[in-house]
Amino acid sequence: MTDTAAPASVGMNEAAIARVDASIQADIDAGRHYGAGILIARGGQVVHRQALGTVAPGRPAAIDDRYLLMSMSKTYTAALVLAAIDQGRFSLDTHIADLAPGYGAGGKAHGTVRQLLSHTAGLPFGLVPPPLGLDQSGNLAAKAAAISALPLAYTPGTRCVYTSSLGFDLLGQILVNTDPKGRGFRQIAEEDLFAPLGLHDTSFGSPLDDPRRVPVSFTEQNTGPTTPALLQVFNKVFDENAEVPSGNAYSTVDDVFRFTEVLRGRGTAHGQRVVSPALFDHARKNHTGGLVNEAVVPETEARGLDPVPAHFTLLGGYTRGTGHFLIPTGQTASPDSLAAVGGASTGWMIDPQRDLTVVFLSAGFIEGLDHFSRLQRINDLALAAIDA
Repeated sequence: MTDTAAPASVGMNEAAIARVDASIQADIDAGRHYGAGILIARGGQVVHRQALGTVAPGRPAAIDDRYLLMSMSKTYTAALVLAAIDQGRFSLDTHIADLAPGYGAGGKAHGTVRQLLSHTAGLPFGLVPPPLGLDQSGNLAAKAAAISALPLAYTPGTRCVYTSSLGFDLLGQILVNTDPKGRGFRQIAEEDLFAPLGLHDTSFGSPLDDPRRVPVSFTEQNTGPTTPALLQVFNKVFDENAEVPSGNAYSTVDDVFRFTEVLRGRGTAHGQRVVSPALFDHARKNHTGGLVNEAVVPETEARGLDPVPAHFTLLGGYTRGTGHFLIPTGQTASPDSLAAVGGASTGWMIDPQRDLTVVFLSAGFIEGLDHFSRLQRINDLALAAIDA
């Protein structure tokens, strides 16, 4: 665990940082979620880490708890894909059909790797492709085959629909298909990313009996009709053998921070170069232009909100950009700030101009755009703690 520096030593206000904890605790007290871990760093120095609430009945949150990262997992898969591009195994413009057998079916022949990374490849939103059931969520090869058989949902590059699982799970299988060592996805992630970076508490999949594993949960006010099925997937199907490149990485706040240092370092940290600076600088940009993320349109319309620009990078998350709209980086974040979001429970943000990093992991789902709003609030409070 990295030592903690005094906030004042890096130009941050300790009293203002306390408001971040107070905001999280207020959500816990209101029954919106259960426990959480928060870490704030500036200039690569951790100035605050705190565990709040409980992560299971009778189990107080601990700073070394291992949370299911959900879609924050995509940042690891994206890093591995970009590393493979740096190695010359394929390019951003390589057709998916050249890397995934059968993908050209259903009118999908012209989709590219870049479009998978930016959710513009013509695939629909989905957790598991039909005809598979939720019990097959961890079977990467079966999912990839089913994804390849799907019909085209729209012309690649013309729309943006966050694919939840489908696009990044297929990217995971592409890594397997092109791996010169013939390894499975979990082994690739461990040997090529987690071990070299010293992420000893991070893995895709986790033993169900891991005492530090945080069980997925819903508070009473957030329970819905799909809750039992989702709990079965997250707490039973996602075992140590499950491979879900889009969403079943497990980690701690300190390990997530250690990974974000790679992004703060333009692809390099801890003596390891994961992605070349040239490719990283290209990947960090907004690759969806002015497209709206159509996956959240039903919710924005129902709530009377302005459309949410997609602003997807090729790094498995978002960039702030300009304008006033709901964005998990925080409204006051610099335009080139980056964020990753794990649906309903997790998120990190890096503001390179302020040299600020925030990591948030929680127990007790808050689904939909309410989670975006929560991350925006937490990150704005962290940004407000900067004195100079």
